[in-house]
Amino acid sequence: MATQPQRRSGNTPQGRAPQRRKKKTKLNYLNIAIALIICCMVIATVLICLLVGCDDEGAQESIAESSTTASESGKDESSAVSNPPESSAPEQSSQAESSQIPLDPTEAYEQYIGVEYMVDMTDYEQYVCPENESEFVFVVNPKHPLGSDYVPPNLVKCTYFRETQPASWSKMDATANKALEAFLQEAAYYGFDDITVTSAYRSYNSQASIYQRYFDNDIKQDYVCDTCSEYFDISYFPEKVVKEKRCNACFGVCTEVDGEKFCESCMSVADEAVIAVCAKCKNAVRRPTEAETEAHVLTYSTKPGTSEHQSGLCCDMHNLSNSTSAFDNTPEALWLAANAHRFGFILRYPPNTQHITGIKHESWHFRYVGRTAATEMYEKGLTLDEYCEG
Repeated sequence: MATQPQRRSGNTPQGRAPQRRKKKTKLNYLNIAIALIICCMVIATVLICLLVGCDDEGAQESIAESSTTASESGKDESSAVSNPPESSAPEQSSQAESSQIPLDPTEAYEQYIGVEYMVDMTDYEQYVCPENESEFVFVVNPKHPLGSDYVPPNLVKCTYFRETQPASWSKMDATANKALEAFLQEAAYYGFDDITVTSAYRSYNSQASIYQRYFDNDIKQDYVCDTCSEYFDISYFPEKVVKEKRCNACFGVCTEVDGEKFCESCMSVADEAVIAVCAKCKNAVRRPTEAETEAHVLTYSTKPGTSEHQSGLCCDMHNLSNSTSAFDNTPEALWLAANAHRFGFILRYPPNTQHITGIKHESWHFRYVGRTAATEMYEKGLTLDEYCEG
């Protein structure tokens, strides 16, 4: 019987099994090696980031990049290093920066303060916020006077000037006047349409006449109470002084005794006379000295050369017959004070700043300085004096 040729053990399924196990073992080793390489790359990346001071976000991006690269290298040996994923951070930053850049300065300012203009600012922007704004930011006062021959170079007729006032007070710096136009147009939009300018530019000589008139009137009309240490400006506060019958010799109080007037101070019969007494302490008041009158007048008026009106950059405006404290708490005055900075103006003499400016609160007196400076002063609560000195 013919014998069958013997097969080689390696060709049988039993013979091929060891070979498959060897191949599988090699493949496992390869996978383990790849995994170890990935781990080593990750660890190395972390160490490098720590050494160079990389932040957490950068380290995480590097780790992700290394992991992606290593994983792809394990999947495709022909692509050993893959391109890192594109980050969206730079694009977002660019969009954020561009969103902060408005189309024009007015829009930027509106976003900054959170208030929109009701008037069209197209024709007024260059005047409200001029390129040469620093030229308008200066102080005029006794420490910083203007010369007797100084006249602003760009005076024009003030648009909102009250025609019943002296024509010589009707001019204003051209830039300030255009800004004022926008200011009062905005005021009219909110219902304050009867505000007019009663005084703008005043020359050196004109201010000299005004100051002297105030001085002459006050020294004749006003009183001083030595008991209360007060100066009474009768033009504004007539109720501070009352007239009473007193002893003509000592101003003491008289009473009637046996049909005759008897002075309680002189202790004798007295002739009565009508005299002025302090309404508060009831003591006799007197006329002020020249020095006292001058000190008082300087709290609401200024000597020639030290008035802002000579600069052509300020104006008195209100809707009353005269500039008095009656305007202080009106809706018009409050709106003007709260919105002046939006148009480059400041309330020059705010409440409770006399110790800084030397001038009492004037709710009608506004000064042009340009929008940037005006807004900074408004937000920080500074007077022009403090702003320029600081």
